[in-house]
Parts: sequence; C-alpha cells; structure tokens
Amino acid sequence: MKHSIFRLLKTNEHGIMAVLAVFVGLAGGFGAVGFRYLINFFQSIAYGSDGNLLDIVSSISWYLRILIPTLGGLVVGPLVYFRAREAKGHGVPEVMEAVALKSGLIRKRLVVIKSLASAICIGTGGSVGREGPIVQIGSAIGSTGPAFVLVCVSYIYNTYRE
Repeated sequence: MKHSIFRLLKTNEHGIMAVLAVFVGLAGGFGAVGFRYLINFFQSIAYGSDGNLLDIVSSISWYLRILIPTLGGLVVGPLVYFRAREAKGHGVPEVMEAVALKSGLIRKRLVVIKSLASAICIGTGGSVGREGPIVQIGSAIGSTGPAFVLVCVSYIYNTYRE
C-alpha cells in the first residue's frame, strides 16, 4: 500500500501540489487564529479585558483613550524601525513583491515582527487592519513549508526508487 502512495507522489506533480496546498491552507488558517489570540492577549494587557474594544474604550476615562494607543505606537515604532524596516506597510503589496521579485521567499523574522507589531497596535487601539498581517503569515508558511515538504518528498523518492 505505501509503495503505491509513493508511486503516486513520484508520478503526479498535481497531486503533490494539491496536498501541499491543503497543508499550507490549514497552517495559514491556524496562523490567522493564533494572530487573533495574540491581538486579544495584547488587548487584555492594555485594557484589562479582551472583550469588545468599543465597549471597553467607552467605559474608561478620556485620558486613557489617548494614552493607551499612544503607548502602543511608542512600542511599535522602534520595534519596526530597528528590527524589520520592511515590515511597515499593509502586507499584501509586500507579499506580491516577494512573489514577483524574490522568488516567493519571505523572511521569517519579517513575519514575526510584522505580526507582533500589528497585534500590539491593534490590541492597544491603533488604526490598522488584521488582513495584511494574516496574508503575510499565510504567505510565509507557503514560502517555507513546501520547501521542507519537497525535501522530504525528494528523500522518499530517492529512498524508494525502483
């Protein structure tokens, strides 16, 4: 039975790509869920609760409505400036640039810094969206995951070659 699966993987390139796409999609989905938890974590640190941000902000004093997002920005600015300057921006154009100009390679550090900075900014009430970082998380998984799998498939192909 297992030899027939390896024969299928050796001869059917579309099958390999479909299996990789499923795994990358699942991993990207888990990355998006993890990013949402990271946002809730920073929101609970900043405001003491991870509920609806609008309800939380309407119940705090006016100076905290200004102070907390300001402190979030003061953390995010140096983080992006000193750790990954290319992390600024929306995320989607950076992914398109990586696909067009860098053979689809996305640095892992960039994705970690972008996710962390975006989660801090959103969690403290900054005006950024979740979509760009989620696209970068999924793209980074798609950039690094299949390379690992292809190495494994190559090993299996060479090991079970007839």
